[in-house]
Parts: sequence; C-alpha cells; structure tokens
Amino acid sequence: MYPALCWLFIEAATPAPGPVVPPPEVAGRYRVWVLGYGYHTAIFMEQPRSWRLGPPGREAAPFVEFAWGDRGWFYDSTMSCLSGANAILLPSHSVYYVAGYDEPPARAWPGLPLLEREFSVQELRALAMVLERSVLRTTQGARVEALPPSPEYDGRFFPGREYYIGWNSCNHWTIATLEQAGQEVSALGVVTQDQALSRLKSWRTVK
Repeated sequence: MYPALCWLFIEAATPAPGPVVPPPEVAGRYRVWVLGYGYHTAIFMEQPRSWRLGPPGREAAPFVEFAWGDRGWFYDSTMSCLSGANAILLPSHSVYYVAGYDEPPARAWPGLPLLEREFSVQELRALAMVLERSVLRTTQGARVEALPPSPEYDGRFFPGREYYIGWNSCNHWTIATLEQAGQEVSALGVVTQDQALSRLKSWRTVK
C-alpha cells in the first residue's frame, strides 16, 4: 500500500517536461561515457563545438558531465543515515548536475569505472533532448536559474523535475535516460551502480 501511495503522489506532483530547444545540427560521431563514482553514476558527452549544454560560464566545454540525484544528499551534502533513508523511502526533490571539462573523463577522473560508446549525431541529439527534460525549464525552453554554487563541486546544480525515491535512483536515471534516448538498454530493476554498469554490455571498458 505504501509504495502505491508514493507512486500516486509522484505521478500527481511531478511537473510535465518543459520545452527543450533542440541543439544545432552537426556532423560526425561523438563519444559518450558512463562513469561510476562508487555508488553513483553520471553520463559524460563529447560536446560538438556549436552546442552550449555546459554549466554557466562553461557552456561550450568540450566535455560535459550530466548527473541527477536527491537534492539533500547530492546538493546539500547531508550524507547521514537518516538522509539516505529518507531519500530511499520518501519522494524527495531532485537536482540536475552539469559540469564542464577540458579533457575526457578518463583523464579528469582516472581510475574510476568508465564505459564508452560512439554515438551518431542523431543518437547524440536524442540523448541531449532526454537529458534536458530532467531539469525544470522556463516557458522559453531554457533551464531555470541554477542553484547557488556548491563548494564541494566544480559544476552547477539545477532544480530537477522528477522526484527521487529508492526505485528511481541516480543509477536508474542514468540507464533510463539512455533507454529513453533510444539506446538498447533496460532500466528495469536498476538501483545500484553495479546494476547500471552491467546493463551496458555493448559499451567498451576504458582502462
């Protein structure tokens, strides 16, 4: 009964996706990565030069990280047992994280689990559109204003659109985003980092 009530609340309270302005048409092929931080996964994109998906001040960064998670745990850094239990058991507000880098994730984050796949421009644009539906947006199609900078992160956080709860974890979001963008993966039952990475069987392990 309790999970059903949570699900009903989430369905009723989650805002509809706002308008997303498609990124410019480009040519070529681009790399996409999924990085594991230990308990949390993120998507990295090799960004075309004409795109501006990076954080404020670094919109045109050549490599961009996208992640999503519970606002209290991820942005406020209240990483206590109580905070973790609340995030798992109760619907909570989420944040959308964006960071820009000058080098690919294998160099920016050496030694962490990293999987890579080459995307066509059509696949990359589809992924960008799905990613940008995770953040609250203005009626003009822009992201809403970023939250104040966090001293613990180089990137910027934005208010997330969907609610975080145990079955909709950051790792589930990673695989669900790829699935919704048309990749042949399934997010069903994904909660942990290991489960997320195990779904990317066709991706190349970067060593």
